[in-house]
Amino acid sequence: MQFDHDNVRRVVEQDRLSRLPDELIHKIMSGFDMKFVVETCLMSSRWKHLWTSMPFLNFSSCQFGSLLRFAEFMTHVLSHRNHQTEVSLLKLHFQGAANDFFVRKIANYVFSHNVQELTMWLGHNLPNNPPLLFSSNSLKHFTLTSVVIGACNITPKTPWDFPALTTLHLSGIVLSGDLFSKCVNVKNLTLESFGIVDVEEFDIITPRLSNLMLIGGKCSRVIINLIAPQLENLTIYHCIIRLLNAPSILFHLCVTRVFRIHNCSKIVSVL
Repeated sequence: MQFDHDNVRRVVEQDRLSRLPDELIHKIMSGFDMKFVVETCLMSSRWKHLWTSMPFLNFSSCQFGSLLRFAEFMTHVLSHRNHQTEVSLLKLHFQGAANDFFVRKIANYVFSHNVQELTMWLGHNLPNNPPLLFSSNSLKHFTLTSVVIGACNITPKTPWDFPALTTLHLSGIVLSGDLFSKCVNVKNLTLESFGIVDVEEFDIITPRLSNLMLIGGKCSRVIINLIAPQLENLTIYHCIIRLLNAPSILFHLCVTRVFRIHNCSKIVSVL
């Protein structure tokens, strides 16, 4: 009798992977797109329902020929999940113009299932004042990146209400008005490739903010007021700002572009 050693090896390796606990398999698959994760249900009966309990959801419209098919796939996955398993991380890589209905659909799921970490990468316009960006009691980490600078214009009538949020990273957005005052637990804030419009003064009101990074900001006519009594580290790269009013006590200030800063009395290093 002759043996096909390659096939035997593949079967053994598959069995070893299948014998792993669900939690470890979920961790291994967390870096893959959900389209691939769902397709693993065809491998065997062991894998048939594994995708339904994934706590890490990674969606990319690049895997689909049209936004309609992508929206249908997301709807299918979200509606057929095992809802007893909470979603700890949701990543959305989106190419194309998102309509308001699609954004609301995502928002309703995110905030009704206690998602703790949300990462959104946008390759096109997002509806102004997107509804998912206003309140969540569970969200702790939020990253919003708009590749088309200014495609996401955030001009809320009221501040974002994220009482559990500790880390916020916004990139490629346009801001206007009070945004952060209800994010009372934010400790790390990064604003990258940002603009500020329609106001002469912009307040960053964050009572527990410890680390602030301003990168590539273009607001030469705007005064930025940092109302952050616990701010320790302020880093500014290539920003054009009319005036920045900072807290009087800073342990570290790093600046790589000349502009006016007021009220910085304790500085360890300036570059």
